[in-house]
Amino acid sequence: MLKIDFTQEDIDKLHYERYPHPLVQKKMEVLYLKSQGIKHKDICSLCKR
Repeated sequence: MLKIDFTQEDIDKLHYERYPHPLVQKKMEVLYLKSQGIKHKDICSLCKR
């Protein structure tokens, strides 16, 4: 098995990069819903806008 040693700096960076910024997540969700043919007003409602 491969053993990888992580520094605290590595761990901090991984934690930060683990999930995109919440605003980016919301924008991607909106784009996904739009790609599925969902109406604009329904997307606004679903995304609490």
